[in-house]
Amino acid sequence: MRITRRTMILTATFAAGAGVTCAFAAEPPAASLMATYQRLRGAPKGGLALWWYTGNVWGKTPDDVARVYFKVSGLTYQRLTPNADGTITQAMTGRGFYADRVTGQPLEVWVNPLTTERLDPPHVKSYQVQQVSIDGQVTRTEAKESLLLFEGGLSAPVTEGDSIWQTENYVAKTRPGDARNATQGTTSSLTTFTAKVADVMNAGADFVPCYMNYQSLGSWPAWMKMGGRPGMLSWQTYGHKVRAADVVAGPLRPWIEARYPGFLANPGI
Repeated sequence: MRITRRTMILTATFAAGAGVTCAFAAEPPAASLMATYQRLRGAPKGGLALWWYTGNVWGKTPDDVARVYFKVSGLTYQRLTPNADGTITQAMTGRGFYADRVTGQPLEVWVNPLTTERLDPPHVKSYQVQQVSIDGQVTRTEAKESLLLFEGGLSAPVTEGDSIWQTENYVAKTRPGDARNATQGTTSSLTTFTAKVADVMNAGADFVPCYMNYQSLGSWPAWMKMGGRPGMLSWQTYGHKVRAADVVAGPLRPWIEARYPGFLANPGI
């Protein structure tokens, strides 16, 4: 991490405005790490943040190059609550659809390119609760029965010019039969958050504009019915925070409203 005067200002600003305790603020790198994450991924002071994302989902077999299997688009709500001990409790829930890789329209049927079987895609319905320790380590506090392993961590924020970046890495192993048609399902992911330093430093703001890029690599999900074929699935998405769902154009918002009435008004976190 580059410890600069700007980083020191960030730390002092966060200690005053982001719920960081005095004892925690005595450690500039840690305070900057946690407070930056609070404002990049979430909303100031434990508010509700909403993310829009879209991108491609790639399939890769050992004897072929990666190919786009379908697209994905979604909305995810996040609430990062600062705790008295300097940790953060993060709750997130989202809805979205898998889409045709050409038209971008929600899929009713997906044809597996390896088996030619016509399948009903489950689309995206997510819920997670995580704990972030003061050193940036992330643990899951739900789904313990289905997980053999979950490890996550945050990078120290990096500034260059008027921009700031922070990354979030996860690795997970699921129990056999839990959402993965494999002996042991695995997933690795990397998310990069990007914002303007001035926005992150604005302690009075109730909304911090931020962009994200997400990549994951994992075993085939069970719904794809790969029948033991070797290969992997990779998400490659990008998105940004939005102030409200009604600013999202295209089919995503009406699709969610039709399938999950009331979710956009009250996501339950």
